[in-house]
Formats: sequence, C-alpha cells, structure tokens
Amino acid sequence: MEEYELIDRLIEGDNNAIEKILERYKGPLFAFILRMISNHADAEDIFQETWIRVIRYIRNFRRESKFSTWLFQIALNLCRDAERKKKRWFFVPIDDYKDSLSCEPDIDPVRTLKAQQVQKIVSELPVKMREVVVLRYFHDLKDHEISEIVNCPVGTVKSRFYRASKIIRTKWERLNRGK
Repeated sequence: MEEYELIDRLIEGDNNAIEKILERYKGPLFAFILRMISNHADAEDIFQETWIRVIRYIRNFRRESKFSTWLFQIALNLCRDAERKKKRWFFVPIDDYKDSLSCEPDIDPVRTLKAQQVQKIVSELPVKMREVVVLRYFHDLKDHEISEIVNCPVGTVKSRFYRASKIIRTKWERLNRGK
C-alpha cells in the first residue's frame, strides 16, 4: 500500500493504517532515537510520544516532504526537548559495555567493541553535529533530507558533517594509537 494512501486512512482514523505505518517505521525510528538519547528507557518514552504526536497532528502533515522526514523531525524535536530537560546527554562509559560482549561463536567481540567505541565517540559530539552524523551514517539519508529534518540549509548540514568527521577521525586515531 502506498504511503500517502496509508496517511489518508490514518487521517480518517483507520487503526489498521496506524499499525502498518508503525510497522514500516518502528525500527529506523527507534534506532535513531536511541542513538540520539543513548538511554533505552528514555528512548522508549520518546518513541511513544513521537507516535502520539503523529496521530494527534497527522492532519498538519502538508505532504511537501516525505512522511519519514516529518516523522524524524518530530522525534528529533522530542530528543532536543529531552536534552534541554536534562541539561546534558546521558553517556554510558565504554567500560560498561565490556561485560556485555558475547561469547557466541558468530559474534566478533573485537568488531563489537570497535562499534561501541564509535558509538561513544559519536555520542560525545556536539548535538547539532551528532544529529547530522546519525542521520547520514546510521540512516543513510541524503543532505537535502537531513536539511529538512534538522531545519537548516544544506550547506550547514555539509559543514556540520565535515567538522564532525574530523572530530571522529581525530578521536578514533587517538583511541587506537599504539594498537
């Protein structure tokens, strides 16, 4: 079923449409929120609040951009609100992950640890840079889509991404020196 047909059905109050849209976007949306918040319980709250707002304000969706862009804008604004309430982002030290490394033969612990180190580096970026990096690397969005979500010009998105990439590269090199 086409996305705009689902949106029309959602506006009409069709519960099946809600379920289908939720099924389509729940994975990428929750992953985005979790990467921005780094706290599973808070991410779940924001995820639920995002869908409550989607249902409440679906009539305001103007179809000038993709539904996913509008959805991620709502989630990003809620993440920003959560940040303002906490006055800082919640970070988990990399040492907290060491006990969670799996002994499963199919899981590469070195790769897992590297992924966690990258996640830590990204979580330490300034918020506006982190938003761009998460949307580009983890959600594979184009500059113009990111621009719509974070509500800034494409040039600003590119600049933030460039500066964030330099910071990530520098921290990664520092972290892995001598290994």
